[in-house]
Amino acid sequence: MLTHLKNALEAQGIECVLRGQHLLGGVGELPPIECWPELWVLDDTQAADAKLHIDTLFATAAEAREPWSCAGCGEESPGAFTDCWSCGAARAAK
Repeated sequence: MLTHLKNALEAQGIECVLRGQHLLGGVGELPPIECWPELWVLDDTQAADAKLHIDTLFATAAEAREPWSCAGCGEESPGAFTDCWSCGAARAAK
C-alpha cells in the first residue's frame, strides 16, 4: 500500500521515501512502533498537498466500493465496475 501511495505522490511531483519497510521481521526483538513502515515527504512545503492527495485517493477507493445504478438501463453494478455489467454503458461521473 505504501509503495502505491509513494508512486501516486511522485506522479504528482511530490518527492518522498519509504522508511522501515524491511523492519517488520524485527517485531519481537524491536518495539513494534519502531518497525512500522513510514512514508516521508521530503519537502515540508508539500506535506499538505501530499495529505490532500492521499485523502482523495482513499475517498475515491471508498467510493469505488459503493454499488451504483446505471443511467442507461437502471441495473445496479458493483462499485469496482467502471462500466455497467448489463448494457456496457460507462459509469456516470458524479
